[in-house]
Amino acid sequence: KFKREKVGEFPTELVEEFFRGLASGLKANLYIKVKGKNDHHKIEAIFKSFAKALNEACRLDERNNGRIPSTKGII
Repeated sequence: KFKREKVGEFPTELVEEFFRGLASGLKANLYIKVKGKNDHHKIEAIFKSFAKALNEACRLDERNNGRIPSTKGII
């Protein structure tokens, strides 16, 4: 939860809606937890850390014959 309703013109409630919709579309479970005082920085951290995690999850692993590092072989 965020302390403010908006960061600039961006409604903070859209952060949860975005990730809820993304998880539903991907048929994936997402666990997002953030701590901090500044809502702007917390939102930035959520998006940046998710992007880094997704990049790592989709990176081809040369040690695994260039396949995606997934137990099921798909992302």
